[in-house]
Amino acid sequence: MKISRLFPVQTAVVPWILDAHTKPAPFRPRDVCVSAPTGSGKTLAFAIPVVQILAQRTERKIRALVILPVAELALQVYRVFKKLCEKTDLNVCLLSNHTPLPLEKEKLVESYKGQWYSKVDIVVTTPGRLVEHLHGTEGFCLKNLKFLIIDEADRIMDAVFQNWLYHLDAHVRATSDQLLSGQSAPLCYNELEFAYDRQPHKLLFSATLSQDPEKLQNLRLFQPILFTSVLENLKELQDKYVEMATSKPASGEFIGKYTTPAELTEKFCLTQNNLKPLTLFALIKELKWQKFLCFTNSVEASERLNFVLQQLFSDEKIRIAELSGSRGKNRCSELLSKFSRGQINGLVCSDALARGIDIPGVDIVISYDPPRHIKTYIHRVGRTARAGRPGTAITLLSQHELDKFHKLLNEVGKVVTAEQETFPDIEEANAKKYQGILQRLREKLVHDKRKKILEMNRAREVKELESQDVTKLTPMEKLQMQATIKIHDSTKTHENETLSNKKLKSFNRKFKKNAAKAENAEKSQDTNAKGKKANKRKGNKGARVKTNKFKQKKPQNKK
Repeated sequence: MKISRLFPVQTAVVPWILDAHTKPAPFRPRDVCVSAPTGSGKTLAFAIPVVQILAQRTERKIRALVILPVAELALQVYRVFKKLCEKTDLNVCLLSNHTPLPLEKEKLVESYKGQWYSKVDIVVTTPGRLVEHLHGTEGFCLKNLKFLIIDEADRIMDAVFQNWLYHLDAHVRATSDQLLSGQSAPLCYNELEFAYDRQPHKLLFSATLSQDPEKLQNLRLFQPILFTSVLENLKELQDKYVEMATSKPASGEFIGKYTTPAELTEKFCLTQNNLKPLTLFALIKELKWQKFLCFTNSVEASERLNFVLQQLFSDEKIRIAELSGSRGKNRCSELLSKFSRGQINGLVCSDALARGIDIPGVDIVISYDPPRHIKTYIHRVGRTARAGRPGTAITLLSQHELDKFHKLLNEVGKVVTAEQETFPDIEEANAKKYQGILQRLREKLVHDKRKKILEMNRAREVKELESQDVTKLTPMEKLQMQATIKIHDSTKTHENETLSNKKLKSFNRKFKKNAAKAENAEKSQDTNAKGKKANKRKGNKGARVKTNKFKQKKPQNKK
């Protein structure tokens, strides 16, 4: 991987893990918690020692499980492990919703003479996908687990993800005598000796690691050791905020919990709320930013800001795109790829992109909306100044938001004093254009609202039509239904086909099919009726002929 030197977090953590696994029984390695800035090299800090230790194994079994909150992060970590394992006999497998479940099962296990064998050594996955395989993949076994790595641990331990640990613990209990959670760590020598090599070594990593005892006790950490980074100017900050430094720290807080990279330059920019898009336009144009991310607090705000910026830069060479939860996965991957290649200069996004994902070459991060929590701010600015490269983070603030922003940072011992100057000349020169864009934005919002109401009504109508039996409708009702379908067809758009339109398509097919069946049934009934009438006529004619013959033969018998 062309690693010439280790970053500070790697220099501290990698040798410690390697040394901890050289100690004989019953000395188990202490579990590790690492809190370090985003982009400081945490992934390699656990990947390097895990690969080096597992490279000595003789039999292939799942010995390392890496859990991440989202599929994009899992793919990113999987690529790191894959690169490290190129010159070894280790196999790495990615489990996420980007791959069909049956294909993943084939990669995981194989059956030979009635027994199941593992085909991988390291599994990188998300909590939901892990639970699916625990219950749905025969032969998937974690009883030989040696490492349990939880990246972005504070998010993984949130209540929304908490259920995965229960399923994992239940699986391990069912397949071996190991325990992952639920009991206190053994203290006496006999218990230590008995528990040695029966529990995986747990490694927790995050830029904003929680020390909440209620969350950590579920993981049953064994004498955990904390690695954290500290600020070089910590003494200066403590002197400036004496009251904050001498006060009793809040539960779960520790020095270095919310640090940012030394290569990061943090600034704030004062403006008015109604002029923020124009101020941002002036900054991008004057400072010639070529690769930047702009964060908002909601998907709706991202869509509006993207529209305004695209209109403002319509005559410029700067290309802007919007990336948020409203986009599909394929579209998001395409936009990120174009951004990495330089085909897109700026991405306007919500905070879904702010955590963990490594986007190479980001020079500037702009917080268009001020963050609501310090964790959000840390993860936003962490998209730049990664891996030792310089970067800048700018937060756009109104005078009212400035005090709240400083208070947010001061609570964790951070301070941002550098102010980014604005360019009022550019703002004034584009003020008239900006007013026209705002008017078009209002019209667009009204149009989108009406369109949404129309789509909801269309979906309701389609649902009502689907509940009706076409074969029982009168000719007039069928004509009315066909007219309704034609109206729906005329309002459909090819660019953005909604779910109701898809249902309408399906209904059209069903309607035509049922109508054809009904028509065939009517034709069949008509044919049968005509056949019966014809048969009846033939029968009556035959009867008359026989009667005539009988009448003619009867007198002959008498003679």
